[in-house]
Amino acid sequence: MKDKSKQVWYLYAHNIKELKKECYEIIATLYVQLGQAPEAEIIVQMTNLFCNDLATNYGSMELNEVKFALNKHIRENDGPHFVNVPTWNEALRSYKMSKALKKQTNQIDQYELYKKRVESFSKAIDKREIKKIGK
Repeated sequence: MKDKSKQVWYLYAHNIKELKKECYEIIATLYVQLGQAPEAEIIVQMTNLFCNDLATNYGSMELNEVKFALNKHIRENDGPHFVNVPTWNEALRSYKMSKALKKQTNQIDQYELYKKRVESFSKAIDKREIKKIGK
């Protein structure tokens, strides 16, 4: 069963401060990935718009899924890319459509594969023995 506490709508209803913090980090990271350096006020304004769009249109998505979709979009589509409403809506809409199509055709979603790989990698690392070197 899915952990709904990681979904945007849940965070919006129960921990808006955490959602805004996470949205700020996503927006700031996008600017860095695109080699753009906006003023702090612009990042804050974009964060507010992004947070509201997520809550309104993409509430069932998890924040890690949102990050995954945005990263995938800027890497797989030719630019120019900008951090703005049309860009993130196109990225998230496209991701949701491909996810829905894969669900209809019983194919495994790319994000689910990514999550499974990260989990298995984490388990492998957790089982490793850690040795202290030196004193």
